[in-house]
Amino acid sequence: MAAPIEILSTSLIQKSPLLPSSTSRMLRGVQSKLCFSPALFPLRQRSLCGVRRVVTTPTAAVVTERVVKVAAEKPVSFKVRAAVTVRKKKKEDFKAKIARQLDAFSDKLGRNIVLELVSTEIDPRSQRPKTSKQAVLRDWFEKKNAKGERVVYIAEFMVDSSFGTPGAITVLNRHQREFFLESIVVEGFACGAVHFSCYSWVQPTRIHPNQRVFFSNKPYLPSETPPGLKELRGRELKELRGDGTGERKLTDRIYDYATYNDLGNPDKGIEYARPLLGGEKIPYPRRCRTGRPPTNTDMHAESRAEDPLPIYVPRDEAFEEAKQEMLSAGALKALLHNLVPSLVASFSPESHDFKAFHDIDNLFKEGLRLKQTLQDQLFHKIPFVSKIEESSEGLLRYDTPDIITKDKFAWLRDDEFARQALAGINPVNIERLQVFPPVSKLDPTIYGPPESAIKEEHITGHLNGMSVQQALEENKLFILDFHDVYLPFVDRINAQDGRKAYGTRTLFFLTPLGTLKPIAIELCLPPATPGCSRAKRVLTPPTDATSNWLWQLAKAHVCSNDAGVHQLVNHWLRTHACMEPFIIAAHRQLSAMHPIFKLLKPHMRYTLEINALARQILINGDGVIESGFTPGSCCMEISASFYRDHWRFDQEGLPADLIRRGMAIEDPSQPHGLKLVMEDYPYANDGLLLWSAIQSWVRTYVEACYPTPHVVQADSELQAWYAEAVRVGHADRSDADWWPRLGSPADLSSILTTLLWLASAQHAALNFGQYPLGGYVPNRPPLMRRLVPAEGDPEYESFVADPHRFFLSALPSLTQATTFMTVIDTLSTHSADEEYLGERRDSYTWTEDTAMVDAWHAFAAEVRRADQEIARRNADPARRNRCGAGVLPYELMAPSSPPGITCRGVPNSVTI
Repeated sequence: MAAPIEILSTSLIQKSPLLPSSTSRMLRGVQSKLCFSPALFPLRQRSLCGVRRVVTTPTAAVVTERVVKVAAEKPVSFKVRAAVTVRKKKKEDFKAKIARQLDAFSDKLGRNIVLELVSTEIDPRSQRPKTSKQAVLRDWFEKKNAKGERVVYIAEFMVDSSFGTPGAITVLNRHQREFFLESIVVEGFACGAVHFSCYSWVQPTRIHPNQRVFFSNKPYLPSETPPGLKELRGRELKELRGDGTGERKLTDRIYDYATYNDLGNPDKGIEYARPLLGGEKIPYPRRCRTGRPPTNTDMHAESRAEDPLPIYVPRDEAFEEAKQEMLSAGALKALLHNLVPSLVASFSPESHDFKAFHDIDNLFKEGLRLKQTLQDQLFHKIPFVSKIEESSEGLLRYDTPDIITKDKFAWLRDDEFARQALAGINPVNIERLQVFPPVSKLDPTIYGPPESAIKEEHITGHLNGMSVQQALEENKLFILDFHDVYLPFVDRINAQDGRKAYGTRTLFFLTPLGTLKPIAIELCLPPATPGCSRAKRVLTPPTDATSNWLWQLAKAHVCSNDAGVHQLVNHWLRTHACMEPFIIAAHRQLSAMHPIFKLLKPHMRYTLEINALARQILINGDGVIESGFTPGSCCMEISASFYRDHWRFDQEGLPADLIRRGMAIEDPSQPHGLKLVMEDYPYANDGLLLWSAIQSWVRTYVEACYPTPHVVQADSELQAWYAEAVRVGHADRSDADWWPRLGSPADLSSILTTLLWLASAQHAALNFGQYPLGGYVPNRPPLMRRLVPAEGDPEYESFVADPHRFFLSALPSLTQATTFMTVIDTLSTHSADEEYLGERRDSYTWTEDTAMVDAWHAFAAEVRRADQEIARRNADPARRNRCGAGVLPYELMAPSSPPGITCRGVPNSVTI
């Protein structure tokens, strides 16, 4: 510390933000003290703060035992200290280790990390924000080999008493490598510790020469921004937006929009070309721009970054190390799982199909084994296969899916088929039947009469003595309707080799026990000619052996339709793709110090990265989804057609969706403001618990930030965020009249509640049951290879002769099934760094607003109570759709989970 402490007058003392605000408290006589925070001074100087008697004069403060006189214009200088937490990489290759050592040595020589505090105030002389003296991180060299995941470094700043309150800190990385800055805590100011929650990669100046800016955890609306932070607030947002040109580098932090023009690769051949999604021709949400150059054969198609090449996302959106480790382990598992099936299919064509159900069962008991003759042949030609099989026996065996752990044959039963429509992987398509017969909305001149072929005589005998009209009036009839979403594509699907599909409708009856039973399945093909008798075919519950196998095949086609709509529409489109524009707009338009950005931040984690990976290996042309699901090359067009014709943001919230599907009616007297028409609907029952918790938390937060509609309307960043998400991110649907207004706190609460619901509970319900409930392929085949035979068909005789073999041959092949299983295994896995609903890594310091910290902890407690209530419901025998002999509990909405495949757990965001 330089020079003695210099104190001039009561006016100077009174103005200092480092001292108590009231001068009278400082000047109380014998026991008064003139104290800065003790941390400001070394121990040998702290005695200067002890004061026994103070006498004031117009020009000086006189301190007994020691009198210090100073010039009136010079403020007090003092030191504050920052604790800077840097996260280390757990695993480094040799090159990275060498680079780390070189950075440590260069730090010793002066190529170090430089920090500077920025005040919330403007210097009246320079009209620039007040800043501290620059400081460097100490002991980088000494701690170069420190153990542990995190290393805390110290920096000391010189500031003066007129500095004010720190509102930002700048960081300049003069090393050669990036580093991950987790947090900074500055102590020494009278206002207490100042927290900076960073969680960001700081690039070296050789890549990004400008200082990085991090704001404190004190939230500010744009109109409340302190003068010292206004310029930095605008500058940071401008950098994040970029200029919309050039190819993005992996080290960039730029958020921008592009269409889905990178799913195909026309340079490989016309069969790999895919239509551009996004625009007037095929409406679709926008994705994060990468700026890669166009392909050689199509200027409108962006060239691809094929796996394993990295694909751009803003640097801080990339997976952290624990997530990368989980995916790497999944990739190794997938490699081993797919290796032997591929070899079997290559060397033994007769093993292409499953011959019997025990072939599928053996995947979970022993893994796939090779015939001895084939083993000898392979081991002779490919010696490493022997070593893989010997050393990786456990990895070659698939985990047993939950769906067959309690009752191996439950999937064959009609009641289980129906139960999964309420408590399975895709519980969001079941609707109450409101018109009989069901009616299509497709163009009748192309697709024939709109009325379903299901007649009253088909179902009357299954209604427990009711008439169809009575069953409708008493809310007893329900439907899974995949007719309109599939039928326009059925001809193109069926023209592909090894793929067969229908547009299906399935009717269910609600029994007195509260369970559903299927009573009719309609299989529809486009009419080849007017009056074609095979265009619509109705099957009802079986009465003999032949009809039983036909019924099983019809149910398999329904499940295949369901699997496709689940993956392409409800999962990918509605929770991944439609969320991305809101995330991009949030980073472009909302400052990190904006209170709504602080609310949204944990619910945006990893989403851009997982969506980029999906474009690279899942939804791309000839990717996992096209290869593994019945629609094949039509997959993403089915997704886009739903977005064009059916997606509405105002109906994406749980209550609105339930009401739209006729599964609930508005009822203010009920706990959640609506009444379910089916009491035991596990997805809706548990979902409403989490929806209400999220809604209450968001409403509390928004009302604290926005007391009146005027404040919402005057918030320039908030309005820009929503407008850009709609007009740019969802440009193709932006003219729709159903978009919610953003003019009041209630409007904002509704929009935010929907976004948080989609990112957390809705995505979890649709994702983390994929392997536990869908890993046994016969239960839910993602792909069908044969139509249901009818008398007179060439296949009918072979079906009657061996229905068991025919059924298995209609399911995915060995390699198709095992590839699908390995992918959904990874997609159903929680990583060790997962953050669940009611958790956040900085739960006490994410905002300086202590009232909102308390409100968030109340929300977390409500989420924990929901977890306990779900456990209670799963033990209630009256709830037959989630409890009973061989019935799986419904835990996909249970918020907590350990790592791994658990069929439960609700992460804050779309992380996989």
